[in-house]
Amino acid sequence: MYIRNMYLKQIYRLLFLFLCEAGIVLQYAAVSKSGNAAMLTCYYTILSNILCFVYFAVLVVAQRKKENPLVKGSITMCIAVTGLVYHFMLNGVMEANADQTSPVLLAGNLLVHYVVPVMVVLDYFLFFPKGQYKSLYPIAWLVLPYLYFGFVLLRAEISDNLFSGFGGAKSRYPYPFLDVDLYGWDKVLLIVLGITVAFLALGYIAYVLDRLLGKNLQKSRKRRD
Repeated sequence: MYIRNMYLKQIYRLLFLFLCEAGIVLQYAAVSKSGNAAMLTCYYTILSNILCFVYFAVLVVAQRKKENPLVKGSITMCIAVTGLVYHFMLNGVMEANADQTSPVLLAGNLLVHYVVPVMVVLDYFLFFPKGQYKSLYPIAWLVLPYLYFGFVLLRAEISDNLFSGFGGAKSRYPYPFLDVDLYGWDKVLLIVLGITVAFLALGYIAYVLDRLLGKNLQKSRKRRD
């Protein structure tokens, strides 16, 4: 499917911007009571949501009809990882360390971990022309996650601020599976390698799907002609 209607695209993206902003604001509101709001920008979830907000804000303001497929895929994969990692690795763990009865926390988590990733992926299916991804794109899409990993490691070495660790302990790392102090370098690097393989697999699935959808779109155009 490829919807060319600019008005529908703009309405969809304006709704996305509203929900994305709401999710970020609710996350800040939920943790501000504990005085840890400033630490939120160290989390991949918040950073990826902010990145998506900026990207779609630029698209809405500039009203661009064409998007760079490398950038589009990178943004889409970046936020897709947010949803997948939360759902399969962190779902329920984060809430166990906070006020589980807080509707603000639950609403914020739903928006930043599920609604935003789903809407970004849907934006590709609905409004992006298919068949533009290239075979090396999935490798290039690793740049953003690896930049975040480098940021986490650097921050752990230069900052004295600690995260409220899972299970009540304090940690230099925002996520338990990246905690070198807890698991050691060998296990953390093994986990990162596993995530890399999964990310590449997901990227190439997206690439193959894009090529197939592009071919189907070309065939449908030829039939109409």
